[in-house]
Amino acid sequence: MSLAEASLAETTESLTPEAAQGPDYLAPLRLMRGHLGDSSARLAFAIGLATLGVFAELVPVWAVYRLVAAAVAGTLDWPLVTTHAAIAALGVIVGFAAMGLALGQSHLVAFDVIHRVRLAAARHMARLPLGYFAERPSGDAKKQVVDEPEKLEAIVAHGLPEGVSSVATWLAVSIWLFAVDWRMALAAIVLTPVSFVLLGIGMKRGGTYATAYQRANARMNAAIVEYLAGMPVVKVFNRTRDSFAETSAAARAYADIETRWARAYLPLGGAFYMLVIANIVVILPVGLMLVKAGTLDLPTLLLFVILGANYSQPLLKLFNQFHGLAHIAMGSSAVTDLLAQEPQADSGRRVILRNHDVAFEKVRFGYGQNDVLHGVGFLARTGEVTALVGPSGSGKSTIAALVARFRDVREGNVSIGGVDVRDMAIDQLMETVAFVFQDTFLFSDTIAANIRFGNPDASDDQVRAAAEAARAHDFIMALDHGYDTPLGEQGRTLSGGERQRIAIARAILKDAPVIVLDEATAFADPDNEAAIQDAIAALTKGRTLIVVAHRLHTIMAADQILCIDRGHVAERGRHRQLLEQNGLYARLWEDYLHARNTPLRPANAATITQEAV
Repeated sequence: MSLAEASLAETTESLTPEAAQGPDYLAPLRLMRGHLGDSSARLAFAIGLATLGVFAELVPVWAVYRLVAAAVAGTLDWPLVTTHAAIAALGVIVGFAAMGLALGQSHLVAFDVIHRVRLAAARHMARLPLGYFAERPSGDAKKQVVDEPEKLEAIVAHGLPEGVSSVATWLAVSIWLFAVDWRMALAAIVLTPVSFVLLGIGMKRGGTYATAYQRANARMNAAIVEYLAGMPVVKVFNRTRDSFAETSAAARAYADIETRWARAYLPLGGAFYMLVIANIVVILPVGLMLVKAGTLDLPTLLLFVILGANYSQPLLKLFNQFHGLAHIAMGSSAVTDLLAQEPQADSGRRVILRNHDVAFEKVRFGYGQNDVLHGVGFLARTGEVTALVGPSGSGKSTIAALVARFRDVREGNVSIGGVDVRDMAIDQLMETVAFVFQDTFLFSDTIAANIRFGNPDASDDQVRAAAEAARAHDFIMALDHGYDTPLGEQGRTLSGGERQRIAIARAILKDAPVIVLDEATAFADPDNEAAIQDAIAALTKGRTLIVVAHRLHTIMAADQILCIDRGHVAERGRHRQLLEQNGLYARLWEDYLHARNTPLRPANAATITQEAV
């Protein structure tokens, strides 16, 4: 089995029974209905105009029938020709005008609905815990707010006015034809229900591949992005062929899924396309038999041949609409699932805090079914530095994230100033806590704007003071445009340490009473690490400072060091006290010193090299 075949098998076999049943084709309509607002009247007006337009498109067909019938009866003359020609021309003009106005109105409705859906999705995301986004690819949020709602345009602007008007016109003309001659009407419509049954079966068969298609598409996009982003590493290690294998397999798996979907849908969908306009092959034989039997006159036969063979043409628009409906339905379902996510509970109460001590009391927390914190308890006092240290994966960053309520605890509580963080308004909590992440994010704006993000009302002098406190002012002024220097995407024009100092300046400018630093010196060079430590020391005045650290020498002066191991507070105390305990912290300190003092090349390596020469 090839890599692509294995990837395809993995993609399809992982589908749940619900996913294998295909998408929910009514999801776009439900999503649209929930966000239609006051545009329902405009949408109804658009559908009415579209229906008028479709009827008008049949006027030239009716005019031709009248002229042919007159010619058969021998009553054709120029006044009759010119009159019906004028009627036909008017029908064409009215048809184009009505359909144009209908599409204009329906597009206004579509853009309004898309706007409402995007706002609803964005606002709902803002109420979700930040942990929700940590579990999902970063591109999912963009798809659910931008890409998926955009697909509603096809349904609202085209599908509803064109589809409803086509079906309504077909039904109205069918009733008229039944009033003229029920036998010929049956001959005219007999293939249409059959064609729609085939279309429905084709959609159901093809829809079973919709979930696999989206997964394969997402995997292919991710593989391509990873391949391009990792190109320097691929080139340096000469692994182009191996690295490209996954990208190639993902692309082939995507093509295979798309081919399977097409083979499942297109034969029956193509049959619909053919049969929906093939009623002439039934109308003509049946009509000739009835004419021969003397139970049908020639003008009536001409009516069914000319009108009956053409009035199903508008139904062809449904073929194109239904062809892409599966993708639209899955996108709408994704947005609906997002809106159904339980928002983070917000008490909305602004409370008075007696101080800014941060307390953990018997806190248990986990991801999925497994707990990663087991009864964690400690008190971080105002004006003191509390450091969190421990092996990788021990739970340090998780503890830090719970302070800012990125997630809610399963048991126990986290409080600030004696108030459970769940009992205070989220806005107040965000005003109280500043967070400097290990992976610094900077906006594609100027340096000043990025620092001012901590306090939009800050003056230029305050921005400068924050930068000086974070020891960022000197390198900022060395840039061509100083504080007005644009950073570009995520600030990649700066070094890691420079980005970190701008993030610290942003936290300083926010002037929050509780500050959490998650490896704030991770990317600082030795020349600036001491300066950043001075800036961090200045932050402790009147504030509660919680620091996650791997560079243990940076927290030697901390008022309290918590040594975290496997989700427990294994040890606590000051630096010298913990060393004297000769426990986990002492081992971490010994390993840290050994790593710092180990040369890149052992001493005897130089001797060996010289002897070899």
